[in-house]
Amino acid sequence: MSISHRIRQYAVNAAPIFGSAGAALLTYAWHRRWETAEDGSRRRGWLDGFCHGGTAVAVALPAAPYVRNPLAFVPVALASAIAIDLDHVVIARTFEMKRCQSLGSRPSSHSIVAMLAASAAIERLYPEQHLGLAMLLGLGSHLLRDIGTGGAPLFLPRRIIEVPYQRVIPLLGVLAISSRQATRLHLGQQLSQLNLHFVSNDE
Repeated sequence: MSISHRIRQYAVNAAPIFGSAGAALLTYAWHRRWETAEDGSRRRGWLDGFCHGGTAVAVALPAAPYVRNPLAFVPVALASAIAIDLDHVVIARTFEMKRCQSLGSRPSSHSIVAMLAASAAIERLYPEQHLGLAMLLGLGSHLLRDIGTGGAPLFLPRRIIEVPYQRVIPLLGVLAISSRQATRLHLGQQLSQLNLHFVSNDE
């Protein structure tokens, strides 16, 4: 292998790491502004969305060079991290930002079971494309940020899990690092098997 090829390969693998670090720093800046924004305000709602999107990008980018569909991988993670909050709109029955942020607690769809089921379903529809992993990272990063900013019903609808935000940051790092390894462990196949397990139980 030539030196130029090695340098090129290193650049391809390292670029997502630097991109992830940049997204993480930008997200932290948005988070600081979110903390000072008025509760229920449109500004706070938009910043919350930016934070979830930035967190998803930061977590998904490190795995991008190793997946089978890199062009769709990060966009799916980003879309998943944003779309999950549409349940606020459904429950509040309005797009009004203040009412969507005033539900008392996050909906039961903000749970690990929902995250696994959705990831398994997308992997079933698009097998071996690692899009299930992308959704898993997008939803997982969303839930991690949620438990550090008010809590979420990860396991039971009426049991809110909450941890200090400072503890969420290293957990997001672990999620990003483990995602790189997961692509080598055929996580897509495992998610497909999980989905089949859900289907067989329903029958």
